[in-house]
Amino acid sequence: MSAPTLEDIFGSGAIQDVSTVTIQKSALQAVGLTPSPSNDPQALLAAIALIAKNSLTETNRSTDMVNRKITLTYVGQDLVIQSSQNYRRDLFYLALYKTTTLATIDPDDY
Repeated sequence: MSAPTLEDIFGSGAIQDVSTVTIQKSALQAVGLTPSPSNDPQALLAAIALIAKNSLTETNRSTDMVNRKITLTYVGQDLVIQSSQNYRRDLFYLALYKTTTLATIDPDDY
């Protein structure tokens, strides 16, 4: 099996070059993002997490531990009270796998 592609993780039309990564907002519509010229950066990150979790699963990693080095799992939701206000909190678990001893995270390793 080969490493996941940009499109596997970020959706259709995702590309990169030496200086940029481009993720199509239209690909993020599949997880509920309404594309606009001024989407909130946090909404974009939430949509990226939701689409990436579909590819970065523990099941996919178990079939190819050499090329699948990251998993992103939706853990669930709970309610928290902050400043007398109820907030729904959705939780994700991001795991980075590397054959090594404990060390500093280096993005180039993944």
